[in-house]
Amino acid sequence: MSVPSRAPGDIEPDRVGWPSRGEIDATDPAKALQGELLWAIENRIDYAPRSLQRRLGPSEIGKPCQRRLGYKLAGVEPVNPGDTAWYPTIGTAVHSWLEDVLKWLNGHLGTLVDGGPRFLLEHRVNVGTICGEDITGQCDVYDRATGGVVDWKIVGERQLKKYRENGPGDQYRIQAHLYGRGWQRRGMPVNFVAVMFLPRDRLLREAFMWSEPYDEQVALSALQRAEGITSMVRALGVGALPILPTADDYCSFCPHFLPASTEVEEACPGHPGTSTYVRR
Repeated sequence: MSVPSRAPGDIEPDRVGWPSRGEIDATDPAKALQGELLWAIENRIDYAPRSLQRRLGPSEIGKPCQRRLGYKLAGVEPVNPGDTAWYPTIGTAVHSWLEDVLKWLNGHLGTLVDGGPRFLLEHRVNVGTICGEDITGQCDVYDRATGGVVDWKIVGERQLKKYRENGPGDQYRIQAHLYGRGWQRRGMPVNFVAVMFLPRDRLLREAFMWSEPYDEQVALSALQRAEGITSMVRALGVGALPILPTADDYCSFCPHFLPASTEVEEACPGHPGTSTYVRR
């Protein structure tokens, strides 16, 4: 049997390869295969292309904790990386499938009077500037028939219940209005913004859509706040971090959380009263 050629660096030969018959007979082949498959999944998640830019994106601007934003802007290395990002990977995969669903729906609906489709999908929009730099993000859905902007969120049971009872929170609400402003800046009418919460581990009928009328001021206020944080970090570097306020925002899941840390320029001890649990 010929072995396919591999580009150098594609995989680690000591983690996965072409086992010989002797190696298969000497081990539990199913267990060995499990290890290879999990390694491949984790590798693709951990080394997925990421932006190395330090600027904030629409999905981050509304985070309640200013210090967490400051760590990113200052380029501080994480101290609490957590486990492989499996849940976000599920979300990314579902987003891709949902895009295919609405492409299918566009095909069945035909075009509007001007010849274009009803739903505009995964378009990059410019939501405004922070310290003179354009801030762009990829909006999931814009409905040309209703002037609605929709962002998909794939969430667990507890979070779904929380959002149904209390709304999406500032981060997701601001993100939706920022996307609305992005479409408005492209000359498209925006009547409302929405976040469609889809269950990750429940029945689809438990999905929930939050919506409210589009308000440009929500987006402008968030951009102004982010500009203040960015200006401070650019002026003071990591010296800005002890000054920036924290918030009760799932500290244990923050990549910069380290309980009892006294060197705030390197890691955050968390918002007062937060749990000491860290992801390991």
